[in-house]
This record gives sequence, C-alpha cells and structure tokens, in this order.
Amino acid sequence: MIPTVADKASPLAFILQNKIKNENGSLIEFKDHYFLIDPYADMSPEQVVMKPSQIGWSVLAINKALWLAKYKKANVIYTLPSKSVVKDFVQPKVEPIIAQNPLYQEWTGKTDSMALKNIGERFVYFRGSWEQTAAISISAHVLINDEVDRSNSKVLRTYRTRLDDAKRERPELGYVWQFSNPSIPSAGVDERWAKSDQKHWFVKCPYCHHEWYLNFPENIDFERKVYICSKCHKEMDNETRRVGRWVVKNKGAEISGYWINQMMMPWIPAKKIIEDSEGDLQIFHNFTLGLPYISKDQKVDREIITNCISPDLNPRTDVAMGIDNGIKKTVVIGNSYGIFDIYETDSWEKIEADIQRYRARVVIDALPYPNVPQKLAKKYKGKVFVHYFVHDKKETGIVNWGEGDKSEVVQSDRTKIIDLVVSEFQNKDITFNLTLTDLELYIADWAQLYRDIEEGARGIRRPIWKTIEGRRDHFAFATMYWRIALEKTFAGGAVIRTPSKKEIAQEAPIISPDQTVSAIDLRQVQERVIRGNRSWKIR
Repeated sequence: MIPTVADKASPLAFILQNKIKNENGSLIEFKDHYFLIDPYADMSPEQVVMKPSQIGWSVLAINKALWLAKYKKANVIYTLPSKSVVKDFVQPKVEPIIAQNPLYQEWTGKTDSMALKNIGERFVYFRGSWEQTAAISISAHVLINDEVDRSNSKVLRTYRTRLDDAKRERPELGYVWQFSNPSIPSAGVDERWAKSDQKHWFVKCPYCHHEWYLNFPENIDFERKVYICSKCHKEMDNETRRVGRWVVKNKGAEISGYWINQMMMPWIPAKKIIEDSEGDLQIFHNFTLGLPYISKDQKVDREIITNCISPDLNPRTDVAMGIDNGIKKTVVIGNSYGIFDIYETDSWEKIEADIQRYRARVVIDALPYPNVPQKLAKKYKGKVFVHYFVHDKKETGIVNWGEGDKSEVVQSDRTKIIDLVVSEFQNKDITFNLTLTDLELYIADWAQLYRDIEEGARGIRRPIWKTIEGRRDHFAFATMYWRIALEKTFAGGAVIRTPSKKEIAQEAPIISPDQTVSAIDLRQVQERVIRGNRSWKIR
C-alpha cells in the first residue's frame, strides 16, 4: 500500500516512494511493522509513545526529524538521556542512515557534526537531557524527546521553552513528540500518556471474531507456548497479530498517544514473552510489555517504616549521625538499637553540639556546600567524614573509606547503599525509637524514591534509584549517611555489639535529662539486640 501523494505530504509517503533504508542498509518495510504505518503518517503537534525495546521507533523518529527539517523547514531538537548516549546514538544509527540513503546525503550541508546536522535550510540538533546549559542556547520548531523516563525532566521542560520564539515565527509548528520505555506509574511518559487519546493495537480472532488488544497473560497459553484469543482460547497465528488496527480509547484528547508492546510483533514468539516474564518483573513490564511498573521491593511505603517503629528506650551509646547538606541541614541520629532523633536545622552550631554531645561518628554529604563539612572533618579527624557518591564499576564494595590524605573522605555506590537500607527496613533490621508523629515528614521523603532500570550505552541495563521530580528526599539520604557512619561504631566493624554495664554507666551523661533508663529497660534493649545478633558489615 504505497501512497500516491507527493513526498511533502507525509513522511510515510516519502519513505515508501524513495525506498529509504535503515542503518543496516535494509529497506524500511511495513509488512512486519504494520503497526508503524499510522505513526509514520501521524503529524499531530503533540505525540507520546509508551513502548518496549527494539521496535524501530528511533529509526522512525530520525526519518521524521530529517523530513521535518527538509520539507517543513523546521529546526529540530532531538534529545537523549546524556551526552555520552548522544554519541552512542548518532554514530551507529543516525550517520549510517544518512550514509545508506543518497537522498539524505544530498540534503546534508556543510555543518555535519555529532551534535548538529545541517539538513536543507535548517538544522537537527542532538542534545543530552542532563545538560541545562545546552538547553538554553538554541531554539527550534520541533522537540523530539527520546527515552523520556531516563532523562532529566527539569531539562526537558527547559527545552520546551526553546519552542516559544520559533512558534511566533511559525505558529503552525511547535511540535513536541515524546517516547520512551516507561518506568513507574504516573511519572515520565506514563503521566503524559494518561492525557493522550491512548491508542491500542486491536487484532481480530479469525475463529470467534472477538476484537481486542493483546495483553499479558490473557493472550498467552503457557503450556503450549503460543498466543491465543482471550475469549475462545484458540491459537492466534502471526498473521492475525500482524494486521491489527489502532483504536482510540480516549476520544477528544488533543495528544496523540500510542501504546506498543512486544506481543504485537509478529516476529516475537510467545516463548520469548514467557521467558521474559520469569525474569526481573520491572524489566519485563518496562522493556517487553511497554508498561510502567513498581513493586513493594522498589519503593519504601508508609507501612514498611511504621512496621519498624519500636518504643524501646535507647541508651544512646555508639552513636552515628547522617547529615544531608543544604541551606537547611537534615539530620538522622541513631545507633545499632535504632534511630532516636531526626530534625532539620539551619545551624551548623547545633549539629556540632550534637557531635560533641553524643561523641558521634558522622557522615556528611559533601554537596552542594562542601566548605563546613570539610572543616568539621579536619576538626574531628577520624570521627567526621565527608561523603561522595560513586558508581562501583569494579565491584569493590558498597562503601569505601579513604586512606592517607583521603582519610576524611568516604565514598559509596548510590544504588547499592539504598538497596541495603531498603532491605534492612523490609527485614526490620533498622528500628525507630520514635513516634509516628515524629516520622511523618521522614515517611513522606522516603515515599518519593523509587527503583528504576536505566539502559545505558550498548544496551547495558542497571538499577538506579530516582526521586520523583520536584519532590523532597532529604531524610532518606540523611538515613543513607547515618547508615554509613554506623559502620564506624561497630566493634571490629562486623556485628551489633551489646554494650557492657561499665560502658553504659560511662555513657550515662549523654542521655537527655528528661529521660530515665532503668536496669530493666536496658536489659530489654540488650536482649532484643542479642536475639537479633545480626551482622551489619557492609561488604
């Protein structure tokens, strides 16, 4: 079905009439990619696509970007998650597409770099979405956001403002097209998808004529490992899945939206879908089904923290402090018995008074204001440490303490330390000697974190914890620093230690005056620790 309209009418007509090839030199075809016909022809000003991996959407976006620059005389900004991803995208995908198609080569002007392509009279900019400065230096008529859920949403919003001047010049443009593997519900691409017309790919059963979209697990026979009709349960062949049609769910919406999953792909067998479902559930939902997903293991909800509340009195010995740095400092104080104080303050003097009061081991976030933390680390050498997050590429461990001239510095792998703390919450290895009222803001901070899967260069996927854009997370990170500082309080750095009676007597003055601790109270605390006697060593 080759359209007879001219090239300028739509990217679909252009692709078919000029026999455009992909980056591998193969003709772009629609026999197996029937579901891409409508999206190629779709010129809606606002588009959003929730999709799985490896379906040809990036090739579609590149071709449409080049077509827009040439025939609509539009400057196009094409964003990717980071500057390094831009290189790994343009070099192996964009440039080979141009090289495989003589027509594109004719369009390309003198400016032809990794980040900027001169196409006809206009330009296509390739930019990373973690660089605020890159977003304020250019303007365009069309914004294409690739991998929205792996991008910095604040920077993406800045890029949207770069359309304003161009829209005054060309009011018929001002396009914003976004697509991504989703992450969690109601965030990223899923948030915008909910406002779209929500097109689903409907297929018709050749036996009972039931027409509906393919869904998991309703359309899978796990014993025979085949696709089936969700109504009559007869086997559904590849041809049936191939020749579906897009059906709008939310009529009247101004945003054109598509949901694509791998079950729609005629070349993907049911066996592959089943195998994916037996692995990591988040990867399965995000990258196979093209759906947002979050489980209890990927977030810290209210119940997880309230289950860790323990009213036991705390002897306040071997104290650790964690401090999230900022104009307002967020502080978590506790020991192996539990967290017994949390607060926020503008005063470093109050924090230093608590360091002295508890003779505490302290870890302070170095950023964004490292001056005072560094001074405290020098003043309380061996007790106060300045913290930096690093990615543990060499698998050396979760936490690494500096040595020599770096002895005042501690580094941790961000994902691994959060994983550790969350698992200890779930196992009730961390307790709170506080009331629910004391913890309301603390609980709210933790609720903003979620665990996601990030796909980096060469398709390598790794877990990463993110904070919902615009939300605060200060008590959560102060807890991370407290947990690291706690390592320095353990005997031999290995296990929870029950203090001796002599030690308890020596430390008595640091118990606040408004509290009394009886021998029975202390025995109860000690017995609780002895019963648990867990290893807290960070390996």
